Amino acid sequence: MSNLLFEIGVEEIPARFLPHGKVQLEENFKKITSEYRISLFAIKVFVTPRRLSLIADLSEEQTFQEQLIWGPPAHIAFNESGEPKEPALAFAKAQGIDVKDLQIKPKGKGNYVCALLKEKGKKTEEILPEILQVLFNSLSFPKMMRWGNGNLRFVRPVKWFLALFNNKIIPLEIDGIKAGNETYGHRFLTKNPIKIGKIDEYEIILEKSFVIVDQYRRKNLISEQAQNLANAVNGTIFWDEELLEEVTNLVEYPQAVLCSFTEDYLKLPEELLITVMKDHQRYFAIKDRQNKLTNYFVVISNTRAENELNIRKGAERVIKARFEDAKFYYEEDLKRGIERLLEFTKGIIYHQKLGSLYDKVLRINKIAIKISQSILPEKLELINLASMYCKADLASGVVREFPELQGIMGGYYARHAEFPEEVAQAIREHYLPKGFTDEVPSNELGCVLSIADKLDHLSSFFYLGEIPSGTEDPFGLRRAANGIIAILLKKKYPLSIEDTLLAVAELISEEIKEQISTFMSQRFESFLEMSGYDVNLIKTISDFILTRPTYEIEERLKAVNEFRSSEKFEGFFLAVKRVSNIIRNYEKIPLKGELLVASEEKELYKRMEDTGKELNEYLKNERFIDALHHLDRLTPTINNFFDRVLVMDKDESIKRNRLALLQELSEILKSVADISKLY
Repeated sequence: MSNLLFEIGVEEIPARFLPHGKVQLEENFKKITSEYRISLFAIKVFVTPRRLSLIADLSEEQTFQEQLIWGPPAHIAFNESGEPKEPALAFAKAQGIDVKDLQIKPKGKGNYVCALLKEKGKKTEEILPEILQVLFNSLSFPKMMRWGNGNLRFVRPVKWFLALFNNKIIPLEIDGIKAGNETYGHRFLTKNPIKIGKIDEYEIILEKSFVIVDQYRRKNLISEQAQNLANAVNGTIFWDEELLEEVTNLVEYPQAVLCSFTEDYLKLPEELLITVMKDHQRYFAIKDRQNKLTNYFVVISNTRAENELNIRKGAERVIKARFEDAKFYYEEDLKRGIERLLEFTKGIIYHQKLGSLYDKVLRINKIAIKISQSILPEKLELINLASMYCKADLASGVVREFPELQGIMGGYYARHAEFPEEVAQAIREHYLPKGFTDEVPSNELGCVLSIADKLDHLSSFFYLGEIPSGTEDPFGLRRAANGIIAILLKKKYPLSIEDTLLAVAELISEEIKEQISTFMSQRFESFLEMSGYDVNLIKTISDFILTRPTYEIEERLKAVNEFRSSEKFEGFFLAVKRVSNIIRNYEKIPLKGELLVASEEKELYKRMEDTGKELNEYLKNERFIDALHHLDRLTPTINNFFDRVLVMDKDESIKRNRLALLQELSEILKSVADISKLY
């Protein structure tokens, strides 16, 4: 087993590109070594702002390659005594092997001569320059660049290559940059190049030069240092995984520094302060034991501990300026008040073809009231208030500066205007959920408002013809549909997709409404697949997706899934299939009781009537598994009917009546789900 070290040294790579770079470097190397028949036993990939590198354990040479070459038919190549004829000799010579090494194998309808060629692999060190060149060229990033007079394209200018195999330099040159055994440490804390004599010393040597090359170790160091500083002031870090990941990729030598700001700023909304610290400065906020924001924060510097004082002074000066800006915007917004902010929305263009932001508010208001009339009639007045002011904060200074605080700031402005707390909370949360798994708004007003907002978004862009295709969804319409379905599911509102779309019926044509219905049903089916239900199982409830309450659809699926694993299922399924198969190609036929002549069909009809009474109670109370077991009681009667009655009777009227009977039976059997679609 042999060791490889390969490092691409660059100018600072943006933090957001490093996770993508790491995945590519690892996956592409695995793929390329496999294609070159080099065995890969272990691999470690490192990323820092200034380098992408890997250490790998490889086989010393390529594996043997076997290739089967087919020759002429056996009866042409050899005589009856097995002696080779001219075609066999010529084929063996062409393949460079002795004729006695030829094999005869079946192929198609006869036997053919073939040669099994074994190609010995090359030494790994011979082909590593080519492999590393291919690996480098395989790396791509969202933004690539050229520099100087060269032709190289990469995410940032390449400064050096470090390439060692078994501690020897690999003779690699890419666009005039020769690989060597040197790397570079921290940009500001070291100056001279560093020689790597042994691969297993790579991480140790770099750490002495102020580079923690292992990103997982950097991440752990940041977490430990930050929390230790928070503990010192009886607090804990407001952990944000996205921020932690970003900061890890911003530094090579993390040093946490505890900083503070004046407590006066704590009068501002917590979310505003945290957003300034996190999104604008990449600082970690600290909360107290009661989960309240404190006036302390942690900065992760990319320097030595001796520079702590300068780092603290700089960070505190910057955060003060940032907080002053935030304070100014917030106080100006409060002076204006939510009424004036709403008035300002009349001057903000939402979309050239859809009018102003205020026009959107009026649409949301109409939609929200219609939904509320169905599921929340007692709160119509509050819904009216919440829906009229839900977008007012988009005209505020804070949200213009910090767009991620939309809704949240609206909640603060609503409280300042002394709106009911329920309304303020609804405004704050109405952008939720952003997907199937997100939390939904915490109160009913927020849920209704969220559905209304998302319905307006869907209907508006479907009206414009901006329907998502493939992976493209620039206006987030899938996210909007997912959010509506998530609320209908989690809140168990008695609304189907069609019921929900009635709220926008006056705003769009029937054709657009049908398009949105189809779109939402597809999103719902995608959610069900993501939840682990197989496609055929989902097909069984496809007839209900648009017309039955959304939460009920999943309950039906659960019942079918459970019933499918019972001992009774196979017999019931076969009976259902017999019914569905025989009526498949017939239009609806009216059933006439006087034409039921055979005792077996009379018995079936009676059992259908008896079944229906109790079945309706099960369905009404959403006891779907009980309904399926109840339907299974029809199985013996169905089988008896098919065993003793000829459906395709010579008498056309009898035949059609029996088909009508089976059509009615089929509707009863499909009352929970169409089991016939399972297989």
